[in-house]
Amino acid sequence: MAVFKSGSLICERFILGDLAVNTYLVYEEGKSEALLVDPGDDSQELLNRIKELNIAHLNIFLTHGHADHIKGVTFIKKSFPRAKVIITPEDAPMLTDAVKNMSAVIMSEPFECCEADSYVQDGDTIKLGDHVGVVRTIPGHTKGGAALVFDEMIFSGDTLFADSVGRSDFPGGNFSALINNIKEKLLTLSDRLVFPGHGSQTSIEHEKNNPYF
Repeated sequence: MAVFKSGSLICERFILGDLAVNTYLVYEEGKSEALLVDPGDDSQELLNRIKELNIAHLNIFLTHGHADHIKGVTFIKKSFPRAKVIITPEDAPMLTDAVKNMSAVIMSEPFECCEADSYVQDGDTIKLGDHVGVVRTIPGHTKGGAALVFDEMIFSGDTLFADSVGRSDFPGGNFSALINNIKEKLLTLSDRLVFPGHGSQTSIEHEKNNPYF
C-alpha cells in the first residue's frame, strides 16, 4: 500500500490482481465515508484497511468496465451491501457480461458482477466530505471510459498513464477519440496528481510532455 495526501484528501493505493491494477481508497481525513476506485481483485488487506479506518459509508467508482478493474466489486459488496457501484451507462453492460468485460479473454475464469447502482455522465459530480469530484468522460479505451477529477488529484483509469496512454485496440476503442479527449478534458486542467489504472502516479504538468501528445 502506498499513501498520498493533498490537504485533507487522502489516497491509498493497492496493487491488485494478475494484471497489477491500481485500486484506490480515497477519503477525507477524520471522516467516515470513502470512495473506492476500480477494485481490481478480492483483497482481504483492502477490506481490513477500510474497516480499520471505521468507514461507514463506501461507494465504488469504476473508471471503465474491463474485467481487471471490476473483479473485486462483488467481494467488497458482500461487506458493504449498500455501497453504490457507479459507472457510465456506456460501460455498464460490461459488468454483467463476461464477453463484454473481457474476462472470457484475459482471465482464466470468466465472471460477471452486479449491475450498476448509479450512472454518471460528463460533468456529473461525486461528493466526498468537503471535496467534490467531477466526472470527465473520456471514450477511447472503452466507449464509456471516465476519469474522476478532484481539485487535488485525478483518477484516470486506463486513459492516461505516466508517459503513455491506454490501449485502443479492444472492442469499443478509438485512438483518435482517446487522444483528443485527454487533450481537451485533462491536459487543460491546472497541475495536480494523476493516479492511473496501472503503473506509477504522474501529474498533469508532466504529461504535457507525454510523447503521445
